[in-house]
Amino acid sequence: MKKTRFIPYGYTIREGRTVIEHTEAEIIREIFDEYIKGASLKEIAESLTQRKIPYTEKTDTWDKARIARIIDNAKYIGDDEYDPIIDEDTYEGAVSMKAARQRNTVQRECEGIAVLRNRVKCADCGSPMLRRVCSKRQINESWTCQNAECGKRLRISDGDLLQKIAILMNRIIENSELLIPKPKIRIVDSPTVASLQRQVDTELEKEYPSEEYIVEKVSDIASQLYKETQAKKMIVAQIARKRASMMKPQENFNYDYFSDLVDYVTLSSSGKVRLYTKVGTEITEGENELYS
Repeated sequence: MKKTRFIPYGYTIREGRTVIEHTEAEIIREIFDEYIKGASLKEIAESLTQRKIPYTEKTDTWDKARIARIIDNAKYIGDDEYDPIIDEDTYEGAVSMKAARQRNTVQRECEGIAVLRNRVKCADCGSPMLRRVCSKRQINESWTCQNAECGKRLRISDGDLLQKIAILMNRIIENSELLIPKPKIRIVDSPTVASLQRQVDTELEKEYPSEEYIVEKVSDIASQLYKETQAKKMIVAQIARKRASMMKPQENFNYDYFSDLVDYVTLSSSGKVRLYTKVGTEITEGENELYS
């Protein structure tokens, strides 16, 4: 029998009467059970989609919104038209948990935005960006470049921005090589190194060169070369990679992970987000390349 979703999932119409569709009712019970056990809306949706559980005759794709509507629907505990699929305690438990998670989401977003507040820059000019809120807009939040000559603005919700950053953070966690900066090739010695080398050469030309002096200057050369070849940055990168390897991908923005690995974020007026890590690499939406 062809079926569209003009009645709640879990029910069908037979002989003009709304009745339980038992195969779908089992999915309804599973959704409530998994949600109460701690699964997220996204995890439940992904599981049903992967198992190709039909939502309608035309699609077996599930999303968070569909799962949320099911959890919010009080018809599943029964009324004059619909027979009960779940008991009232199960429904109330799931609805209460959903409300608590929403409160946690708001708190998590507030904490995440607090971390970002001084770490967001304009992708066009590099100036700091300021978050503004306007309740009259469909999307309340926006970020505006503080450079009057630039003034670029991106309107993006806190949740969407934090989710984009979380996706980029997961890319780092899943591929820690993104924390390895590309080494800069030294073509010629710097003026500092050249000057130190001349001092060594001059000393060696003396009839009785000072070994102590030469050792000191050679040490200075080694120290300068260390700085110029980014050896220190590479060591820092190895430490960062070790930290990243101990992290687990997160469904939501994790401010501890962000604070540990990211220096700042840039936003473009087109909506592209880019992370600049503390070791000098860049991670950009839609790109797997490594910049340094």
